[in-house]
Amino acid sequence: KVLITGESGVGKEIVARAIHSRGPRASHVCAPVNCAGLPETLLESELFGHVKGGFTGAYRDKPGKLETAHMGTIFLDEVGEMTLRMQGLLLRFLETGEIQKVGADGSGRIVNVRVIAATNRDLREMIKQGTFREDLFYRLNVIHIVVPPLRDRREDIPVLANEFLNQFAGARSGITGVSAEAMKALTEYSWPGNVRELENVIERLVVTVSGPTIELEHLS
Repeated sequence: KVLITGESGVGKEIVARAIHSRGPRASHVCAPVNCAGLPETLLESELFGHVKGGFTGAYRDKPGKLETAHMGTIFLDEVGEMTLRMQGLLLRFLETGEIQKVGADGSGRIVNVRVIAATNRDLREMIKQGTFREDLFYRLNVIHIVVPPLRDRREDIPVLANEFLNQFAGARSGITGVSAEAMKALTEYSWPGNVRELENVIERLVVTVSGPTIELEHLS
């Protein structure tokens, strides 16, 4: 198990996918699940799957992400947003490897997945507040990777800016680069939204600047 922590937008999913692609499970599925984007009942079905008739609207059997990621990796993004009940279900899976589908009777399939979890929350503080299970935290926190905010790794900003420029410019041959003054301003900015904010800024500049160079006056 790997736990990746860091502010929103620092690139935790990119780190998770890098771990998967460079490991022995790279030829198998890497299945992301956004734990903050689904209500509890749908998240349970998304992770563990369900059987036909397991709940209203379950018209057929459906495998969950844990099953489809067998021998691969499951990436649990924003794991700190899970309800205590879902935390208990996840803990049980981590202890047994057994999937209990929604609406199923008896034992389920045993699967082998690498679990990578990520959060921008302070899980230790949540444990003190009683909103995150301590036993689950220690299950997940086998290898802990902290992704620092962009303001603490400013040397990455020019590299990332140029990478995003190449990515978004595409066939727009008019834009050839970023002026030294504009790059200095980009590097000195605090980037509260981290890499995601930088990506969005470069994408907007590619659309709005007529070229050939992104200048200081083009920056908000």
